[in-house]
Amino acid sequence: MEYVVFRLNSENYTIPLEKIKEILVYSQVIITELFSEDPWIKGMINLRGEVIPIVDLRVRFEIEDADYGPNTVIIVIKTSEDKLIGIIVDNIESIIDLDTQVIVPAPDMGVSVDPRYLEGLIKLNNEQMTTLLNIDAVLKLEEAA
Repeated sequence: MEYVVFRLNSENYTIPLEKIKEILVYSQVIITELFSEDPWIKGMINLRGEVIPIVDLRVRFEIEDADYGPNTVIIVIKTSEDKLIGIIVDNIESIIDLDTQVIVPAPDMGVSVDPRYLEGLIKLNNEQMTTLLNIDAVLKLEEAA
């Protein structure tokens, strides 16, 4: 199965490639800001006539703020409920092909993200680890209601 590895600050995160509908260059997208009680909901975009909410994962995961740079992208995710939601990430690191047997359970402690958002950890070829996100749990917008 193929996965996309992306970066937030100094950490790698991974989601299944099959969940991704599109990748947009952040600087080329117009985000209409919303007055939301939840600071992690950055706003909305109009993508070919479809209104898509945009989530800043740095804010969602309470990671220090970053300047949006030339490598910043919005990954448009298709959720299990067939909704489109965009996530802002620092950059795409790679696309990897993995056997799901290399995924190990995430520990209950020592990870920077709420454990309910994790599916596990993946050891990459270069001895680095990447966090496999349960992107549907991360993007449950009704938590914001």
